Amino acid sequence: MHQYKVFILLIQVFLFAQISSGSFERTAQPTALFGRAMSGSALFNSGNMWLNPASIAKNTSFFTSVFYSPSPFQLEQLSNFGLNAVKDFDGVNIGAGFSSFGFSLYRETVISFSAATIVTEFFAVGMNIHANHLSIQSYGSASTAVVDLGVIFSATENLTIGISLNNVSRSTFGADDDIPQTFVTGLSYAVLEKTAIVLDIVHDVRYTTGYRAGIEFSPHEIVTIRAGTQSEQSKLFGGIGINVFSFQIDYGIATHSELGPTHSIGITFAN
Repeated sequence: MHQYKVFILLIQVFLFAQISSGSFERTAQPTALFGRAMSGSALFNSGNMWLNPASIAKNTSFFTSVFYSPSPFQLEQLSNFGLNAVKDFDGVNIGAGFSSFGFSLYRETVISFSAATIVTEFFAVGMNIHANHLSIQSYGSASTAVVDLGVIFSATENLTIGISLNNVSRSTFGADDDIPQTFVTGLSYAVLEKTAIVLDIVHDVRYTTGYRAGIEFSPHEIVTIRAGTQSEQSKLFGGIGINVFSFQIDYGIATHSELGPTHSIGITFAN
């Protein structure tokens, strides 16, 4: 039985390696962000906490979100879920989050703490501290701390610019690149009042520079429609959010040319 489990583990890790370029790729993200193809580093949105810590700087209420992706690429072993909460404390927004990726034989767990504030009318800064834990059955586990830094600058009334340095601490589990170090530069442009177009340029120090692009449109005060695409993979993303009182129920989907669809569901509360 032990040899069988090890064999299954190796097969699953191999499949994971074909899909994702490394561990702790921040695959687990809130559903609204997922629907925009993980783009939006220049948006002030508390759901973007893991993308750019400065994004929570303008939060004025208690915000919490939970999300779940049951079978990415139709593989239950790649399921991920998480939650985060943000609250304003006299001008400094504090956030906390938890995310999990994988299954019993291979699991990545992240506990996050965030802080952000508005420095001037046009400039906000933020920082994430993550406790990353990796567990591989029969091989043991390890933990390490990761630090992110981020800023968002309001260039005009409609244009914001975001910069996020993920894993600026250059933390690892022993190998040089087992935790990605990425630099994200993003633009967000508000078209009219109810539409935002976002573009992120993503540079992973291990690979060539890519992009993530998305759009978010609210045709009605209770409905938000999202779409996006990425250069990293053959994927198209889409999603919808329904606002009911203080709650928002989100659904997102990603299609892959070879591996099939990935679904995400989420619920957000802001009050």
